[in-house]
Amino acid sequence: MPLPDISLSTSGQLQVVRGNTATAVRVQPCFPLSDPTRFFSLLDHDGNEVCIIEDPAGLDGEGQAALSSAIADAAFTIKVRAIEEIRNDIDLRIWKVVTDSGPRTFETRLGSWPRKLEDGGVLIQDIAEDLYHIENVDAMDGKSKKLLWAFSD
Repeated sequence: MPLPDISLSTSGQLQVVRGNTATAVRVQPCFPLSDPTRFFSLLDHDGNEVCIIEDPAGLDGEGQAALSSAIADAAFTIKVRAIEEIRNDIDLRIWKVVTDSGPRTFETRLGSWPRKLEDGGVLIQDIAEDLYHIENVDAMDGKSKKLLWAFSD
């Protein structure tokens, strides 16, 4: 299947153009940590996948530049250094963590569990779809490891 035309609209929104129809999309990396340069899902405003880009190198120059710009805007992975508290509140889990940028609080759904990565790290996705990455669980303090273990599957 040929790759679609991808560009930025006059307002700077990433769009997929097929014939005379342009669909505004947002980029969602499929494998943000294990393969960050390939496999991107382009989703419409309802979250439906419009297309998948396996390798951006297959796009024309304008498409590569547009996708690269959208990826830079979407790539928001926060590095977690310590976990201070995790508590349940109705349908959410509230996390208080220390990041590279200082203290931060975020929420995950109760059914959303931290995901163990092949390299030994852990990835947590909050309800706003931001990603929190713990590079080395073993390097964390005892309290952080105990809290994380209690809320891991």
